[in-house]
Amino acid sequence: MSNSFLQWDNLCNTSILYFEVNIKGATQAGIPVGVYFFTQATNVIEAVEEASMVVSLCKNYNLSYPIFIDTGGAGGNGRADGLDRETRTQVCEAFCKTVEGAGYRAGVYGARNWFNHMLDMSRLDNYVIWLAEYRDKPLYQGYYHIWQYTSSGSIDGIEGRVDLNMSYM
Repeated sequence: MSNSFLQWDNLCNTSILYFEVNIKGATQAGIPVGVYFFTQATNVIEAVEEASMVVSLCKNYNLSYPIFIDTGGAGGNGRADGLDRETRTQVCEAFCKTVEGAGYRAGVYGARNWFNHMLDMSRLDNYVIWLAEYRDKPLYQGYYHIWQYTSSGSIDGIEGRVDLNMSYM
């Protein structure tokens, strides 16, 4: 068993509970849903394992949006923080291919700088791109399907700040 599953097991019960509560609540309220997964995979095998686990959690839900992988850094403390661009791109490809092989749409989430320097976006352009760039107008020159434009939004009924996004899908 890979370290990614060992780490997931430590958080599994709590994470799955929140996932199920949130996705059920959103779908019951008529809100379109997708899934976001922050990876710590350090190779293709772990990426496939992570994607398979996410797909198994989604099997009972009708997703309106893709299943996204986020390869962003964990402040220097993540297992995958030191990956080179090639390996990180391979992780995204393996995750996305596994998700699509299970019949779901796949996507990649990241910030402009991450897309420009940490991933080979030319190899990921077949997937849905979710850009996080907090400004009035993105500077990112590549194509994207969803734009996360702030982390300081507010929504009635939700306590605290929330991310807000614009979908072009």
